[in-house]
Amino acid sequence: MHDDIETILTRELREVADGLDVPARPHLPARPPSRFLWAPLVAVAAAVLVALVFLVADPAGRSARLDPAPEPTPQPTEVVTDDATDPLPTEVPTGQPRVPYVLDGVVHVGGDSFPGDSSPGYYEVDGTTQGWLAVEPPFVWAWSNGGAPNVLDVALEQPPVVSPNGQYVAYLSSEGDLNGFETAPAGEGMGLPVPVPVRDDDGVGTRIGAVTDDGWVIASGRGVGVLWRPFDGADPVDLTRTAPGQLVWKATDAGLVVVDGTDGSRDPADGRVYLADMSADGELVEIAELPNFGIADVSREWVAWARADVVSGDVPEYEEIQVRDLDGEREGVLAPPRGWRFVNTAFTFEDDQFLVARVTDGQQERMVRCSPALQECVLLGAP
Repeated sequence: MHDDIETILTRELREVADGLDVPARPHLPARPPSRFLWAPLVAVAAAVLVALVFLVADPAGRSARLDPAPEPTPQPTEVVTDDATDPLPTEVPTGQPRVPYVLDGVVHVGGDSFPGDSSPGYYEVDGTTQGWLAVEPPFVWAWSNGGAPNVLDVALEQPPVVSPNGQYVAYLSSEGDLNGFETAPAGEGMGLPVPVPVRDDDGVGTRIGAVTDDGWVIASGRGVGVLWRPFDGADPVDLTRTAPGQLVWKATDAGLVVVDGTDGSRDPADGRVYLADMSADGELVEIAELPNFGIADVSREWVAWARADVVSGDVPEYEEIQVRDLDGEREGVLAPPRGWRFVNTAFTFEDDQFLVARVTDGQQERMVRCSPALQECVLLGAP
């Protein structure tokens, strides 16, 4: 190819040179020749060289032009990602809980307090400051999106649930309608309800196992399993086919707590318990093994639990909460400050490293904040 270009250039150079009309050299007096004597010819030669440059750039004879130099290719910015969870604490903070909590029948959310309508008032609350559910006797549920609570005016046989982020509430009515809504002031309902058996194959009430942070609703029972994604416009998924025998127990920030019911187990007190994610088509992907429990909560770092034999029956108080990291490498026990005992009700992780629980000294109730990493609980001031 280079030989062809050379031949073309040589021929075209000769043609250009043959066409030049160079004037005869004038007769001048003998003296040293000036270096400017051949300026016209030099100019012509320069023009020829320019033409050659264009010919080299475009040997096929196409119309050529000088393109600007290309811009340097942008290089991606080097980003360092950090997938670690919250750093291990060095001390336990003593500020008020960052999640809703109940003391002496009153729900406390941030700086606000909401007493129940009956005596002894509310006895349990779940959710976040953006959205929560609370219950008072006789099985009366109220919900809130941060302000004063509203009664959940639906006939229920099983408790409603709130998503871990507090943005969704879901319930199964006593008529068998699976439904729910967004808790935000301008939030929407979940649309037309999905029919679900109120009782499962054992005659036990079908539970709302979870509503996730994406608004996915999961109902579970023996022979009953439904995944409903109302905001995606998808048809309900039959979990008895995609995850047979698996009972979704609750949703946490770390994933779904699931009971393997293939051996006949119905709750987390016995049988195998594990943490899992669920795909949109209803398949479970196991994350970690969990212990059997009566009460538990899970963060992305720790699982905390009280054994079923410790909290079952009419046991008003208990002495310790067990903890273990999700890798199974660290474990320990949380105990309340001297003179206090844990109240037999749910405890909650505020974040990956701290949980809050209700305690009593027999005269009054207070909250404690506990660190599984430090295996320490500190008493919090009264609200």
